[in-house]
Amino acid sequence: MMKVRLVLGLAAISLGVSVGAVNLQPQPIKAVTTASTTPKAYRGSWFQYENLQYRVKVTKSAFIFGGGYYAKQQWHPVDQKTYRLSRTVKAGTCTWSKKTDANGYQTIKIKNGKFLVKVKQGTLTVKQYRHGKDVNGYPLYFHHVAHAATVFSK
Repeated sequence: MMKVRLVLGLAAISLGVSVGAVNLQPQPIKAVTTASTTPKAYRGSWFQYENLQYRVKVTKSAFIFGGGYYAKQQWHPVDQKTYRLSRTVKAGTCTWSKKTDANGYQTIKIKNGKFLVKVKQGTLTVKQYRHGKDVNGYPLYFHHVAHAATVFSK
């Protein structure tokens, strides 16, 4: 009887270890479709006509959002944040989704938030979210301006 209990106990332990080992296997990671460079349609400097103190600048590898002003054909940033394009989101970096949502927005994920952006008829529309909440409560509209330093310098 003692041998039967010993065999049953060892069988239960080995079954538990094998089930536990199966659960310890790494789960497959779903591929995230992020862009390695920013889409060309978004690149350049974008300004709000009604308030030229806010700019969105998109380069091949960065998304820059914030305030500032032009003086002597030079941009002087005020409360501006630069997010470098990356594969993972860390402080100062962002990821740019390749896919658009149902409303045509692409997602730029940053630490503790995201931007939803789309270009339509020469207008860049931006929605900013922090901790899941819409920062402004409405979308921001920016317009592409060629040679902005010459046009806006004081």
